[in-house]
Amino acid sequence: METINLKNDFKLSFEKLTNKIRLIITKNNEDWVCRKETLNSLCSFAEEDVTHIFKGRLRLNKLRDIIEVRVKNELIGTVTNEDFTQALIKIK
Repeated sequence: METINLKNDFKLSFEKLTNKIRLIITKNNEDWVCRKETLNSLCSFAEEDVTHIFKGRLRLNKLRDIIEVRVKNELIGTVTNEDFTQALIKIK
């Protein structure tokens, strides 16, 4: 599992499943929200300049090299595209 620290004790983790990647947002080491997605979809998201992925409680918005992590439409942190991509490479 790969983890990226966000602000205010939030973390974004990547867990490899059989055919998908599970993105997990934790706060104070407790699962808060998660989403399962294919590796191909996540890689395609990382390659775009301006885009978004997911429509539920967890949303990722990308503006060039910065990815905003939103839960219930509240910004809980940002991740660089490089860190996001590196986590995907390590989880493969």
